[in-house]
Amino acid sequence: MFQRTSESPYHPSYWLSALGAGGLCISFFMYLMWMVPHPGYPMPTWKHLLAAWQGAATSPAPMTAILLVSVVGVLALATLHFLLLGWNIREFRSISSQQTLTALRQSPAEVQLMAIPLTLAMTVNVCFALGVLFVPGLWSVVEYLFPLALLAFTAIAWSALRIFGRYFSRMLVSGGHRSEEHNHLSALLAVFAFAMLSVGFAAPAAMSHVQLVSTLAATLSILFLMLSLVVALIVLVTGISAMMTHGLQPQATPSIWMLVPILTLLGIEWLRLQHGLSHHFSGGASSGTIFVTLTGIFMLQLGVMLIGYRVMQLNGYLRAHLSGEARSPVSFGLICPGVALFVMGMFWWHLVWVDSGLIQPFGFVYWTGILILAAIQLATLAALLRLTWNLLLRREVRIAGIDG
Repeated sequence: MFQRTSESPYHPSYWLSALGAGGLCISFFMYLMWMVPHPGYPMPTWKHLLAAWQGAATSPAPMTAILLVSVVGVLALATLHFLLLGWNIREFRSISSQQTLTALRQSPAEVQLMAIPLTLAMTVNVCFALGVLFVPGLWSVVEYLFPLALLAFTAIAWSALRIFGRYFSRMLVSGGHRSEEHNHLSALLAVFAFAMLSVGFAAPAAMSHVQLVSTLAATLSILFLMLSLVVALIVLVTGISAMMTHGLQPQATPSIWMLVPILTLLGIEWLRLQHGLSHHFSGGASSGTIFVTLTGIFMLQLGVMLIGYRVMQLNGYLRAHLSGEARSPVSFGLICPGVALFVMGMFWWHLVWVDSGLIQPFGFVYWTGILILAAIQLATLAALLRLTWNLLLRREVRIAGIDG
């Protein structure tokens, strides 16, 4: 189904296509998360979805359409995620990709291999969302699933640590880190992967009622939180310094937005840990702390997006790759920032404004905020479909005698 052009060698950045589709799948789940009542449960399940559909006639006017669009969106984007995941696995295991892999591992671009554990961690999240939503009664055995989720994330984490450890230790022992080759923030992909693992481990920490499972999950989550912060500090200091000296490398322009999904993941990880603390350690954050933390994260994300957009205006990246003829798998890096801004926006809107009583649920102001966030989501979806068509579906037609 998917096929790259013969002129384009396989690159690990193609994994970001599956990552973006998985992220958009979760973004449609956010409507159900915040609009479908699920008292006593941390997220809506099949029975809540069924009850919401049966009661749609007595729900706020747009609810039927939102339920339908959300369910279709989750299923369609999950299907696209698995199709792109399968294609990437096949391409990565091919002979040509192995030859490319050997050269990649001897270059500073080796860190791009972190896209693989990053995407696989997203796959676990997608599977969990699908199971909870569409498998009746699954939540009744969810405590048995949490240890399995921990094992899955541990296996992915081991892979991520091996990839990054090989890359970082080679740089420390052999050197070769030249600022003129690192005038971008692509190495934040490693931070992105560690943050995805951190938020994945945080799910059992927040939702398990078994204290041992919750505490173990929280410990692993904090481990990758700390790792994310340390690596982010190194990458941001060296990358921004190199960019200020040599200018941003045009090919790696999407990396300037990569801090946005990292912030969303760490913000959700923090919320999940607070939820777990409130259950098992009589802790948890106050509403004021949640307001300051989520608002700070969301405002920082808006600032990064605006700066990045201005940079892309100046170097023409968006125009060239979304509506022009430029083709690069790195452009799939544009998808996750849009997804992340939408997801954090939903958390910020509901936890800060709606839950505090400042905004009336399902009132005019409420729907205005949702429409603004939905516009971001739809623009991101359009970008994913456009890039997938340009890079993986579009076929060049050659006419004998004219094209040679």
